[in-house]
Amino acid sequence: MSKPMIFFSREAESGNIFYILGMVQKAMRKQNRIDAFNSLRDRVFASGSYEEALRILREEVDLVCIDEEVEIISTED
Repeated sequence: MSKPMIFFSREAESGNIFYILGMVQKAMRKQNRIDAFNSLRDRVFASGSYEEALRILREEVDLVCIDEEVEIISTED
């Protein structure tokens, strides 16, 4: 299964970690992966920083920061 792609801007509302988490929830719900999302959410809430939270989220989605030159931030090559 391919990872959903989530677009965000660090300088706008869409850069808020809770906004991003909501978008991840919608994407994973479409894939019927509610339990996986709940575990991911708990790990994000326990993270110590914004960057750590993004790293955790990248395990399940591709994050695209639109502030940069459309750089896809992913753990896959």
